[in-house]
Amino acid sequence: MTTKNTNNSSSLGRALSLLNEVCCSPVPLRFADLVERVELPKATVHRILNTLIEQGMVRFDEGSQVYHAGYGLLELAHQAWSKIDVRDIAAEQMRELWTETGETIHLAVLDRGDVIYIDKLESPKSLRLYSSVGKKGPGYCTGVGKALMAYLSEETLQEAISAQSFQKHTETTILNEQALRSALKQVRKTKVALDLEEHEEGIQCAASVIFNYRNEAVAAISITAPKFRVDDEKFKHFQERVKDACTEVSTRMGAMAST
Repeated sequence: MTTKNTNNSSSLGRALSLLNEVCCSPVPLRFADLVERVELPKATVHRILNTLIEQGMVRFDEGSQVYHAGYGLLELAHQAWSKIDVRDIAAEQMRELWTETGETIHLAVLDRGDVIYIDKLESPKSLRLYSSVGKKGPGYCTGVGKALMAYLSEETLQEAISAQSFQKHTETTILNEQALRSALKQVRKTKVALDLEEHEEGIQCAASVIFNYRNEAVAAISITAPKFRVDDEKFKHFQERVKDACTEVSTRMGAMAST
């Protein structure tokens, strides 16, 4: 049994070594190049390459006699990324924000114009907030809601806007579509969405969005704090920190750097 496991591990290592050479070489490689690089017998390299080709991991160009990364790798990557839970990927950055600021950190997703809080790190300081994990909130007057709505397609955005109640919660609540669209335009410009006491009196938050490997906005993180203990300078710092945190999470989710 031990010998069999060892042989399997060795075969897997050889296959991965060959696949790495094919994928990471700056120029396409011929069979002789691969044999030289991995320092394996020709028969072994030939057998492994054939298996990789059968599995779609490698492509062989008959005309130029070189090997390329196979399209099966794209499907494999797609399946892997699609099963990633944003809560797991965002956990480290949320914890860093919570440790640094001492304020409440939210992670939320958008559902037909409403936000759903899927994770929350409660401030150790005494403060009762509306939010809780699993609870829904309005999209039009929350930082996470506006952060996510800003990156919807026009058709989906119109559906989300139509679903808003535009109920007045405070004196600064957004009350109509025109004002909301103006706020979303600003979010796309700055990459930060603000809730300036729009949902709860005395509570403000700064939020930014997380993109996945398809560059789709899939979640948002916010720093939420009472206005009385956060001056303008500190609040601006919160905006930069949450934006940086979401950029880091997006990178881990496979988003393109240009997003």
